[in-house]
Amino acid sequence: MVRKLARFEVLRNGIHYLFKNQKESEEISQFNHYFFENIDLDIINSSLKENGYYSGLNLPQYIVQEILEFAESNICYGNRDPKLYFYLSNKKQAEISNGKQFIVGSYLHNIEKCPAINKMKTEPGLLAIAAKFLEARPVHIASELVWSFPVSTEWIEQLNLAQVFHYDIDDYKFLKFFFYLTNVDMFNGPHVCIRGSHKNKKFLHQLIGLRCANLDDKKIVDYYGAENLVNFYGPAGFGFVEDPFCFHKGTPPTDKARLFLQLEFAINNYKDIRSFK
Repeated sequence: MVRKLARFEVLRNGIHYLFKNQKESEEISQFNHYFFENIDLDIINSSLKENGYYSGLNLPQYIVQEILEFAESNICYGNRDPKLYFYLSNKKQAEISNGKQFIVGSYLHNIEKCPAINKMKTEPGLLAIAAKFLEARPVHIASELVWSFPVSTEWIEQLNLAQVFHYDIDDYKFLKFFFYLTNVDMFNGPHVCIRGSHKNKKFLHQLIGLRCANLDDKKIVDYYGAENLVNFYGPAGFGFVEDPFCFHKGTPPTDKARLFLQLEFAINNYKDIRSFK
């Protein structure tokens, strides 16, 4: 039901009003943070509302290192398929054995074994940002740690792996935090969003909802303006937060693999709506 109703902006805003809890939101917004410095909740919230994103959240390097060590020593799954499991050091052998190239490698449920990521689910700074934006108590609904590998892909593969422009409908209001665990430049698969496309969407794009992913990227960019394309570049630890109603996509890396962490908070928990298990 949420995916039928929340794609329409006027319905989404109206229903979100019913879930507002300003008192709880303000209480959580007063939390002290311990991962991030110089957080200005008003500036972040204003940018989320106006642009659909805010960049400049940087993870401490010891957290980056902890997650990298976890990634190197735990099983991940090729193309998010639980049958295609491998250790990063044995990726080539696993591809040969399975007769498949791995476009991405996700840790799926194994991510729950990472202490550093578990800390981030309750990190006061992230919760404060989420509470201010959601105007309610934030609920952690999903996390994913995923590699994107520099391989040649077909359009259908890009579609299946969210490498085409789309927007998400996981609740009436929700947001995602993204962090690079490796250096990302124009050759290493930057995340891309279209500034301002979280609001005043073309009615057709509201009507077809998730099926916007089937539209040609160029048509979407032409409508919202190429000048509004935002590519996120940064060193390992660089992070940003996004309103996922913005059109966005991951781009396939052409040089080196990219490791990417995503945490998602909403006002409701629909359990399996974002389950990678």
